[in-house]
Amino acid sequence: MSALLPVFIVTVLIALNALFVAAEFAIVGAPRATIERRAATGHRAARMVSRVLNDPRNQDRYIATAQLGITFATLGLGMYGEHQLAHFLEVRFEEWGVEASFIAAHTLATLLAIAAMTYLHVVLGEMVPKSLALSHAEGTALRVSPPMIWLRTVMYPLVLGLNAIGNGLLSLIGIDRSQGSEEQYYSAEELEFVVQESLEGGMIEQGSGRILRELFDLGSLVAEDVMSPRVQVHGLRLGATTEDVRSLIADYPHTRYPVYGEDLDDILGVAHVRDLAGLLEDGRALDEAIVQEVPFVPSSTSLATAVARMREQRTQFAVVLDEHGGTAGIITPDDVTNEILGRVPETEATGELFRDASGRLHAAGTVRLDELSERLRMQIEHPEAETVSGLVLALLERPPTVGDAVEYDGIELLVAQVDGRGVAQAIVDILP
Repeated sequence: MSALLPVFIVTVLIALNALFVAAEFAIVGAPRATIERRAATGHRAARMVSRVLNDPRNQDRYIATAQLGITFATLGLGMYGEHQLAHFLEVRFEEWGVEASFIAAHTLATLLAIAAMTYLHVVLGEMVPKSLALSHAEGTALRVSPPMIWLRTVMYPLVLGLNAIGNGLLSLIGIDRSQGSEEQYYSAEELEFVVQESLEGGMIEQGSGRILRELFDLGSLVAEDVMSPRVQVHGLRLGATTEDVRSLIADYPHTRYPVYGEDLDDILGVAHVRDLAGLLEDGRALDEAIVQEVPFVPSSTSLATAVARMREQRTQFAVVLDEHGGTAGIITPDDVTNEILGRVPETEATGELFRDASGRLHAAGTVRLDELSERLRMQIEHPEAETVSGLVLALLERPPTVGDAVEYDGIELLVAQVDGRGVAQAIVDILP
């Protein structure tokens, strides 16, 4: 029994050290959103963790308790564990008949004891619980918090004194830990996690969740991703007659229209429909007096930069340039909104992707190839095209006409409608 007692005490000290290490790392890495959600449902341990996370003073005391526990456990292992193991080894040396002086035997036993205690302490008392806490922060925090709260109460005088000294030192450099309990900041990744957890928990509807996820994705978008492509751009030539203006407004009602010189690669600015209405009343041709300057951005410009340029020039219109300096498309607030909210659902006949009564798939010319790939569960890519219309144009190498058909990557695209020099709608069939 006497031989088992030191083993038991050393095991308890290592276990306590592991508990305190796991508690410290778990409370730092615990997912706040998940803990708050579980606490709201009445989970007792989650409420404990929530109180620690939401109050810097509680968090300081919690971590101080863990640090004190680690210190005491480490000292115990060093003072008791090393001494007991060294004594045990010395006795074994004598029993085994190891011939050595007392000093040599004691030194060897001490070194072996230190090595063994260090290994047990580092591996079982530090590395294993730390890895567990980092990989399963939520579960670990919920399990170790009840005993940690109890130990914090037991060691309260020591914890209070150490915290007072620590906070006093922090105040000397201008940091007040008693303030800011309401200050909680989240990174973009944490906010995405909050949204995902809320979706899975039924706190947010699927539609709202999709919109929020699209907002997070805006940071990675470039102008080319959200623009209305050139084939959808309808503008007015400088000097256009009242009949031209009236006809364009009737056919394509918008708030603003690009004004160009020779063609759409020579956009001069934008004219507001209000000013165009004034021209119609006066019977005047379109002149530069009502043309407002707009920003020009390369297609690779980030969406955030493009929107910032629009704000700088106080306009709701930007021209997107291709790699050759020509007009690739335009960006308006509607384009950004459509990227976030989405367009008409695919199941409706007016959507960008829908199936007719016979089951054939129809795709608008503006449908991106990655969207079509996802719908067909195929990989459709082209080095010179991003959309269905662009793919047809790249394969035909001329403006399309109704009835044109092209084959590419296992599909056939039949042009059903055209819009200027682009494809308005195509019928997509999978080749046998």
